Amino acid sequence: MHEIALPTRDGLELRAMLAKPEGAGPFPAIVALHGCGGLWAKSGKMRARETDWAKRFNAAGWAVVFPDSFTARGYDSVCHERERPILPERERVRDAFDALAWLQTQSFAKPDRIAVFGWSHGAMTTLWTIASASPGRPAGLAHDFVGAVAFYPGCVQVGRTAFTARAPLLVEIGAEDTWSLPKPCVALADAAKARGGAEVAIDVYPEAVHGFDQPIGTVHDVTVRNSIYKSGEKTVKVGANPVARAQAIPRAMDWLTRILVP
Repeated sequence: MHEIALPTRDGLELRAMLAKPEGAGPFPAIVALHGCGGLWAKSGKMRARETDWAKRFNAAGWAVVFPDSFTARGYDSVCHERERPILPERERVRDAFDALAWLQTQSFAKPDRIAVFGWSHGAMTTLWTIASASPGRPAGLAHDFVGAVAFYPGCVQVGRTAFTARAPLLVEIGAEDTWSLPKPCVALADAAKARGGAEVAIDVYPEAVHGFDQPIGTVHDVTVRNSIYKSGEKTVKVGANPVARAQAIPRAMDWLTRILVP
């Protein structure tokens, strides 16, 4: 795994991490989108959750790129910004498509076998990216994303649109998630199924909270700030749930295998 400079259509270069299997490829690939806390741990290394998934993707024979949407724009995290300066439906969806475009120029990647995968803020970006009326989708794409996985996205805002998916979408969320509420995501999935479009599936894991797929750590309280909360801030529980993690990981990998390895 190594750091790269990822060009964007706006002329900005994003920091990004690239991990790929040994060999020349070409490999199926994934654009993986970090949460509101950013891509980097306090140590300066990529966060444990993303590192854990990178190893898993590579073991399956897939390349993965993690665009950092924050540091090039002057932020390490946006979790505690009352007015979010970097939005899933604005900057980040464009970053996702710019990462797709970059991968499609690389000899190690299969240009027609690239999926998008995100957590929390990045999962919200995943929903906006895979939406039939995506706000950041460039014209003239030779090959689009072939599918998506979203771990604990916030579904309220995108659920107010007539959301349908352009390619198969899997949503994984905890039943006890008080940050990204499961009920709006269930409603979004049900409405999308009723409207038609590509397949949309959702799994809700009992007793799991936000960040349940973390490989390390325990459940703890986090206070986040945002103008959407009545008080301006909200205390939520975040942390690993080994039971949910053990179910969600193979579920997501099976979903990706079906769309990346037809």
